[in-house]
Amino acid sequence: MYNSGMRGKFIVLEGGEGSGKSVQMGRLREMLPKGTVFTRDPGGVETGEDIRRMVLSKEARGIDTATELLLFMAARTQLIAELIAPALENGKMVICDRYILSTIAYQVYGRQKREYLPLVKSVFAAVNRGCVPDVTIFLDVSPEVGLARAHARLEAPNRFDEEAVAFHERVREGYKKHLSEYGKPFIIDADRPIEEVWHNIEEAVQSMF
Repeated sequence: MYNSGMRGKFIVLEGGEGSGKSVQMGRLREMLPKGTVFTRDPGGVETGEDIRRMVLSKEARGIDTATELLLFMAARTQLIAELIAPALENGKMVICDRYILSTIAYQVYGRQKREYLPLVKSVFAAVNRGCVPDVTIFLDVSPEVGLARAHARLEAPNRFDEEAVAFHERVREGYKKHLSEYGKPFIIDADRPIEEVWHNIEEAVQSMF
């Protein structure tokens, strides 16, 4: 069990493609005190980064939805065990780019597999080691705006960037439907300029102190 007086704070940044999470994570790195742990899901630890490369690659285009979902959950399980749980137990603040809500939004809603929702929730409950977000900040971008931004990025688009607008509309619906289940929710209009979005993120994070 965690010592509630010692446990660190856990903040998750969520959003669809092109919502600006990476830019805002960079700003949080500058704002928050030294010792804050920054990570991403999938990724953050060696096993997770290996899974990330595989599951986001174009070679994984034909992957079965259940396989995709289980790979994301496997990466998250290792991230929790190896990084998030120890950091929180040691009283550190953890900021994570994506978490459980991304699997619900993308694999359950985006892929139209609502029957997998109980599986996702039950597996997460079994493996999360108490690592449920204190706050989830959702950067709510309209699919048209987000996809235009995603395709304008310097790096090559991942295979989720290439999904149809209807897929991203379902992802957005999934986020909004389940946001309040994983920590205190903040919904920020990410269609707006970066500076305005950052101001709202700052306010959300400062509410933790």
